[in-house]
Formats: sequence, C-alpha cells, structure tokens
Amino acid sequence: MDLTKQFPRSPVDRLGGMDHLKRVIDKARAHVAGTLGEYTYNCPLDQAFFSFFGLDHEKFAEAVKSRPQDQDMLAWVHSQSPRSKNPKEVESFNREYESRSPDSPEKWDYFRSVRDSLAPGRTDITTWVKLLDLEEKRPV
Repeated sequence: MDLTKQFPRSPVDRLGGMDHLKRVIDKARAHVAGTLGEYTYNCPLDQAFFSFFGLDHEKFAEAVKSRPQDQDMLAWVHSQSPRSKNPKEVESFNREYESRSPDSPEKWDYFRSVRDSLAPGRTDITTWVKLLDLEEKRPV
C-alpha cells in the first residue's frame, strides 16, 4: 500500500462489521513499507479502534507483514482482542466512531478551514469520517 499514490479505504468501509478496520490495515501496510506520505499511523481515529478492540498498534503493524489478505487480518483481530465483541457492541462502536467531531475550539477551526477549502457551503459535514471522505474525493 503506497499512500503517496492512493488513498486508504474509507473509514466507514467495514470489514467483519467493523468501521475503520480496512483503513487501518491500509495505513499499517503503508507504515511498514515506509509509504505513509502525509498520513499518520496510530492517529486518534486509529487509537479509538485499537482501544475499543484492545489491540496494540505495534503488534497490528507487525501482523500485517505476514497477513496479506484482509480476511487474515480480521481473523488476527478476533484472535488478539482480549474480549470478544458482540455485534451490538461493535455497532455501538461504529455509531460513536462515525459521529466523532472536533472536541475543542481549535480543532473546530482547523476542521472548518479544511472543509471550507474543499467544499464551501457543505456545513452538513461535521464529523471526521465525513471530512476524510470529502478530502479523499469520495461521495459524502
């Protein structure tokens, strides 16, 4: 995965019912390959995913080296998560994850400046995941 040449998958493109898993797989693969570009591996959204599932980001990055298929990483997540999450818990995580918005005036200022530079007038975009999709030229 070379994130200097392509975007990672959408934060809401699910694998195994989980938001963010496909995206964090892409970012971990780029991190390992040294091709993250402007992206940050283990950013706050990555941290939310890792925290909820009880995963270590360094072990996750190590795991992608020997698991080239998404399904292999999904199995690894299930095997490494200290407590299985039932579908209702995962759906609750997805709802909370998808509704994350800036949590300080400074972050709102940054958020608005990015959003308004990309799509003036799109005041309906108020969450980080929608801003990422907008930045990466996916329909919002």
